[in-house]
Amino acid sequence: MIRYRPFRNADPPALAGLWNQGLPALGVARPLGSHEFDALVLDKPTFDPLGLIVAENDDGKPIAFVHAGFGVSDDQSMPRTVDSELGSIAMLVVNPEFETDRELLAGLLGHAEEYLRSRGAKVIYAGGQYPVNPFYWGVYGGSEFAGILSSHLSFLRTVQNAGYEPVSTTVLLQVDLSKPEPRDPKGVIHRRMTKLEILDDAKPPTWWESASIGLFRPTLFRLVSRADERELARASTWEMAGFGRTDGKVHLGMHAVEVASEVRRQGYGRHLVGEIMRKARTQWNEVIDVQTRATNLPALGLYQALGFERVETSTLYRRTS
Repeated sequence: MIRYRPFRNADPPALAGLWNQGLPALGVARPLGSHEFDALVLDKPTFDPLGLIVAENDDGKPIAFVHAGFGVSDDQSMPRTVDSELGSIAMLVVNPEFETDRELLAGLLGHAEEYLRSRGAKVIYAGGQYPVNPFYWGVYGGSEFAGILSSHLSFLRTVQNAGYEPVSTTVLLQVDLSKPEPRDPKGVIHRRMTKLEILDDAKPPTWWESASIGLFRPTLFRLVSRADERELARASTWEMAGFGRTDGKVHLGMHAVEVASEVRRQGYGRHLVGEIMRKARTQWNEVIDVQTRATNLPALGLYQALGFERVETSTLYRRTS
């Protein structure tokens, strides 16, 4: 008989063990130690023990868990609060021996939904994507947390069987920095017209992002016009080397890549990402991870022109009834 209960302080070793057994290799920090799981997931200002529900067998051994939380409506607000109307089934992990047990999986999902609704959730998502990404940025989904990975079949099938519908799909890309860098036809011109400003250990722009990846000491890159100091493009990176990756390589996560609207399609985005790649090589990084919406064809074209390859997709789901 399966029993469901909320999180206990002694659970992290068992939860980390389930994580390492039950999650796919791509786009996931693995192996993850119990102290890392504690620091990167549980030690968040928004963590509620009642939202992390553990399933255990007759012997009292944890065999699965589901983790629910809430998004944020205004991450500039004070006091720092979540939006209890925006719920998220942020994670579902099951021991591979039980991944086809539909009763277990449905039970986990049902308990998580009950928790969210009891606290006022009116909309429930499965997976996470800003602004409904309460946990797991940094350890799931590559450079950001943006839905359920396509290879995470137990989670994916559970929400599909429950009637959740897809909202958006994100493409995860990686570039191998040992490969030759593609030539930038406008590189010489852009170096004359712009300068690159790098701010190490940059303060995250919002408390929500700080709670998510503040531990990773983000670096901010700004491409600025030499003529008038105007910001043309920006991007942030964070070191993904603080825990294991199954490929054994040192990863750098890149996110928040933006080009000023008035200078788009002029090559500044390509130049900035190329400069980040050069900087990453000098710091012994081996792979850069980035992601973008599947519908953002210009961004996909930019990354692929620079040698990035698609490695995974993740999809955000929403309960419609």
